[in-house]
Amino acid sequence: MLELISIGTYTNPTLLFNRLNDELKVLQSQGYSLNIDIDKVGKYTFMDCFFPKTSIANCLAEIIIEEWETLLIGKIIREKFYYYNEEEKEAILNKTKKMLNPAGLNSYHQHQRKEKVMQRILEYLELSKNLIVEGFISFRLKDYQEELELIVNTAVDELLMEKEYQEFIRLLKYFVEIQEPRIEKVQIVFKNNGKFSLLDEKDKPIKHECLDGLMIDLIENEINYEDLLISALITLAPQGLILHKESEVESNETIKTIEKVFGNRVIICSGCSKCEHNK
Repeated sequence: MLELISIGTYTNPTLLFNRLNDELKVLQSQGYSLNIDIDKVGKYTFMDCFFPKTSIANCLAEIIIEEWETLLIGKIIREKFYYYNEEEKEAILNKTKKMLNPAGLNSYHQHQRKEKVMQRILEYLELSKNLIVEGFISFRLKDYQEELELIVNTAVDELLMEKEYQEFIRLLKYFVEIQEPRIEKVQIVFKNNGKFSLLDEKDKPIKHECLDGLMIDLIENEINYEDLLISALITLAPQGLILHKESEVESNETIKTIEKVFGNRVIICSGCSKCEHNK
């Protein structure tokens, strides 16, 4: 059913007109004789469309999710995290967009948000045939904006954790660089049960007085196995490391940390009896 609906905006009215015009061409190809009338009132541009409500709702939902969503995120960042510099704000924006659309544009998550917004627009158009986009977003999509704000907060938290992790890696690399090597080579066997063993270049278990204190820490304190391994390697500061992974072991954060800290000292075994690839 065709209805006269007036849409007003001051945020990039050309974008809105182009989207509505694309929809107009589709409707005209289906035999409808339609047009869009444009009127300027102050800073607002109003577009009067004799369109089906679903066509209007679809166009507006697409624009809000695909185009204006980034503007809304930027506004949240500027207001809540004004003390961050521009580079940091850009990083928050990019992180938020990736979290909103983990599979990229036109993903399931984006489609879900569009459907929710489209439904709200259709509900509004049942009550009124005049819609100002900025006002609609501010007053009728508060929960959508709260969802965006929640994702922004999560993005900031993750970026802070990533920054702390990078600082941690930098510190560990510094310790390795200043430490005198106490052993030529260390082999680490990551086991399927989540544990590991340290072997020397002759495949003998490593027993070193400098590791005794670490074992006491493991027993007396709540230090986990992964922390113990990193501490042991920093203490030993080997000139070379060979990493063996049993059949069910995937590359994990501990392995990635070792590679980042020790760099070209690390060799990943491509397969041997210690890796148990055939099990």
